[in-house]
Amino acid sequence: MATTAQSSDPISQALQKITYGYYILTTRKDASQLTTRSEDYIAAGTVCWVSQVSFEPHMVMVAVEKTSDLNETIQKSRIFALNVLGRKNKDLIQTFSQKTKVEEAEHELNDYAYEDGKAGSPLLTDTVASLECRLVEVIHSQADHVLLLGEVIEAVVRDASEPLLSDIDAGYKYGG
Repeated sequence: MATTAQSSDPISQALQKITYGYYILTTRKDASQLTTRSEDYIAAGTVCWVSQVSFEPHMVMVAVEKTSDLNETIQKSRIFALNVLGRKNKDLIQTFSQKTKVEEAEHELNDYAYEDGKAGSPLLTDTVASLECRLVEVIHSQADHVLLLGEVIEAVVRDASEPLLSDIDAGYKYGG
């Protein structure tokens, strides 16, 4: 996850005024389908550029860094989970912007418990909610991120607390 100092560039300043939520994106794929890994792999990372794009069917869009192994793993597995962070989950932002430490025997990612979703994506159990999605389209551009369009196939709501918002709640500035 990128944090930036206040920029003098008006475009960057204006973009930093857009509010974002914070999410942890997770996926899983066996090694035979991956070029960046030699063993079965769980990928996870902090994201904030997310949007619901359809009510019927339920669909979300997530921006993921083009060169990340999270992007490659999602495109190979064709599934991902969008784990919605609450205000109590601020520490996960930084934790999941680092390399993911997987303890499958204990069902932990970066020392946080997860359960397997119905389609196989890891669902973090201490988050506000999780949406498990089937990847339906990848939108490429000249930008440094790709847009992943996913149909929501399962959802879990764990508590009614408010989601974690960018600068307001977390104290981080993303991108720009």
